[in-house]
Amino acid sequence: MRFSRACAAVGAAVGIVVLAGPAVPARAADLGYGSIKDAPVPVAGRTWYLKGTVGVKNEDASSIWTSGGGTEGPGYESGNFIVESIDIERKAIFGVGVGLEYNRWLRFDVTGEYRGNQRFKARDYNHVDGYNNDYSADLDGWLGLFNAYVDLYRWRGFTPYVGGGIGISAFEVENFKDVNVVKVATFTGDASKTTTNFAWALYAGVGYDVTPNLALDVAYRYADLGDAKTGRASDGLGGWYTGLEIQDITSHDVLVSLRYRFGQSGASPVAFK
Repeated sequence: MRFSRACAAVGAAVGIVVLAGPAVPARAADLGYGSIKDAPVPVAGRTWYLKGTVGVKNEDASSIWTSGGGTEGPGYESGNFIVESIDIERKAIFGVGVGLEYNRWLRFDVTGEYRGNQRFKARDYNHVDGYNNDYSADLDGWLGLFNAYVDLYRWRGFTPYVGGGIGISAFEVENFKDVNVVKVATFTGDASKTTTNFAWALYAGVGYDVTPNLALDVAYRYADLGDAKTGRASDGLGGWYTGLEIQDITSHDVLVSLRYRFGQSGASPVAFK
C-alpha cells in the first residue's frame, strides 16, 4: 500500500514536470531581465554538470514493531504494547551527483549521499504486565536518487524550481540494545543488519548563477526512506527474539549545493558588474 502511494506521488510530480514544460519557456521570456545586458548567458544546448551537496536532515519514524518470536512470545502481535516515543538524531548530509541540463527549463541528475551515523531511541509500554522497553541503536544511512527538476523561470540570476526523485535507501543498524528494568533483562543485537528500500523524494528550491559555470543551490526536500531492521537480539542467557523494525522513516532535509557546468563561457551575472 505504501509503495503504491509513493509511486502515485512520484508519478504526479513527473506529470507536473512534463505538463509544465511547454509553458515554462514562454514565462521565462515574459519575466526576463530588464535589458539584454542583464540576461544570463544562454545554455548552449545540453550541458553536463557536477554537483556537491551538504545539508541537515530531520528524520522521523511512524512506528516500531516486533513480532517477538524465539523465547519471547508474540511481541506486538499480542496487542499489549503501546509505543510511547521515537527519536532519531539530527545529522549532516554529504552528497555528490552528476547531471544534465536538458534545456532551459528541464534538467536531470543522479545523486548519492551519506546521511550520517545517527542515534535511534524509542520506548514502549506493556499495559498488561506494566513494564517498559527502552530501545537504542546506531543507524548508518545512505541514499541514491534519480531526480528530475523543472526550472520555473530566471530572474537576475535566480532560478526557482521544483522536482522529484526515485531511488534506493539503505540503513545499517548497529549496537542495538533493548533494556527492560522491571524484568531485569537486557537484549542486544547479535550482529549489524542492513536493510535496503525503495525511496522517493520531492524538492522545492532556488538556484543562483554565481558565474556562467557555477550555480549555488538551496533546497528543501521531503524524502520517504522506508524501514530499518535490527535482526535477532539475545540476552546472553539463552533468551532471544527476532528483533525490532523501525517503520516508515521519512525526512525533512535542507540542502546546499554547488553545481559546476561544463562548456559555459561569457560574462559574469549582473550582480558582479
